[in-house]
Amino acid sequence: MNEADGNEFYHIFGETIEELNKIAMKFISRNDMESGHQILSFCEEATNPGKYGEFPLQRNKTFNNLACLYRRVGKPKGALNYLRSALTILSKNNLLHHSATTYLNLSAVQSQLGEYFILFLMNINS
Repeated sequence: MNEADGNEFYHIFGETIEELNKIAMKFISRNDMESGHQILSFCEEATNPGKYGEFPLQRNKTFNNLACLYRRVGKPKGALNYLRSALTILSKNNLLHHSATTYLNLSAVQSQLGEYFILFLMNINS
């Protein structure tokens, strides 16, 4: 594969993961959690570093959406795990300027748990 083909692959693959995330969230908004989870699980696997390349923004979006799903089904601890992973991905790839949605989701989960947001932030660095 030449460089142009490689760039086209990354572009199309990234767009495909973005679209799959949108479709998954439509299912979730209709309370079809199982279909949404299946699609997001595929996106999680497909964006696993090294499998098809590096897609940190798409993986971050997938983890944020998985966190939303877990929060909606009453599993806030699972949601926190995905959000922590989302922030780690952004941090490792020098992309923390894309973290607003993740912090918004963290606030929602923390509110659901009745815990203080600052305690979570303090634990991220440990």
